[in-house]
Amino acid sequence: MIKVTQVKKQLKPVLTASLSIALMLPMMAAVEVVTIDSQQAFAQNSAPKPKTKKVDSIRQKLIKDFEKVQEAFEAENYPEVERILQKIERTEGLNNLERAYVANYRGNICFSRDDLNCALRNFKKITASPDGLSESFYNQMLYVIAQVLFSQEKYREALGYAQRWLNTQEEPTADGYMLVGQAHYMLKDYNKALPNVQKGIAKYVELGSIPKEGWLNLLSSIYRQKNDFRKMLPVVKQLVQHYPKKTYLLTMAGIFNELDDQVKMTGMYQAMYDQGLLTTESELVTLASLSMSQDNPYHAAQIMKKGLDSGVVKKELKNYRIYSQALYAAREYEDALAPLSRAAGMSPNGKLYNQLGQSYVALNRWRDGESALNKALNKGGLTNTGQTLISKGLTQFEQKNFKGAEATFGRASKYEKVRKTAENWIKYVKAEVRRLEELDAPIQEIDTSVEPEVS
Repeated sequence: MIKVTQVKKQLKPVLTASLSIALMLPMMAAVEVVTIDSQQAFAQNSAPKPKTKKVDSIRQKLIKDFEKVQEAFEAENYPEVERILQKIERTEGLNNLERAYVANYRGNICFSRDDLNCALRNFKKITASPDGLSESFYNQMLYVIAQVLFSQEKYREALGYAQRWLNTQEEPTADGYMLVGQAHYMLKDYNKALPNVQKGIAKYVELGSIPKEGWLNLLSSIYRQKNDFRKMLPVVKQLVQHYPKKTYLLTMAGIFNELDDQVKMTGMYQAMYDQGLLTTESELVTLASLSMSQDNPYHAAQIMKKGLDSGVVKKELKNYRIYSQALYAAREYEDALAPLSRAAGMSPNGKLYNQLGQSYVALNRWRDGESALNKALNKGGLTNTGQTLISKGLTQFEQKNFKGAEATFGRASKYEKVRKTAENWIKYVKAEVRRLEELDAPIQEIDTSVEPEVS
């Protein structure tokens, strides 16, 4: 929503112009033309210029009163302004122009006090009838009303006044297209918003100017709403070029993600990381995940380590999991154990303890492996409990705990997926036990006595 202070800043030139006409009209008998700043006017479609018409004049007996009103208004002596306006209203036979100027001053006083509803009531009195008013003054009031209504989020009514105004314009201007486009955007009519915003930006570029940041943002938002990311991309590139900010770099990276271009998305994040622009947990974790997806797990691990050490990345389950997975994928098995152990302790199930156990097995650290696998079984929630039991039995076997290993493989045999493997292990354990028993059995002495010869 446009704040009142913003609206006052935007409308000040128009309000000042509408007031200044009061001092000029008494000297004129025909239509008076006021040139409106190109950045304050707007239009949508070219329209024939209205024919010159007769306008009312401020009568001689009221000229001094209106001059005093102007002086009091400029001095912000609003009680005095109201006193003189009431005196003017008591004058018999006020014409439409004189009534319009009374309403105009009152509307401006209301506006200066941030009472927009009061301002609108008075400005709308002016547009109730164009009789006797100069076209420039009347049209300016349509413009003012449209802007104030827009600031109140009354977009449909604002659009109606804006279209009435723009239909009077001979040459549409950039600001005009933008206001109409923004009104359509706020009404969620993106198809009508798009051409107006495009034309507004195009006219601005024709003047050799760089499109305003807010205008490019509006065009970008329209394309986003239409899920047209390919057309959104060059707009965001202009924002990056002319208004370099981190938020636009992140937006561009997000567009590459929407376009399934992970390589360019990773490149964007890496460039920001190299420049020290990635400062939040989500940004660092995103880059680490992207590096993993691009087969660069060691770099991902380094990013996570730096983030965890600095405290930017929180020491919590999901982050330790990513860190350990990156180390493991980079074949840094020993370094992966510590973060994986921390993550396993935080996890509500035994899956990570199972992974930790498998890591110890890969390093032939049988005792640590058995301990981790026991914790995995105790926590539960495993994807394949039978396979975990197989791994535990292996650690027991390697520690020559054959009785424990056979019992563990016996438990594993109850799971269909690993039953055959478990039964084979049981046979192997028994065979190994027998082999060892035979090796340990006392060797029978050889009878070396000489037997008599048989004759």
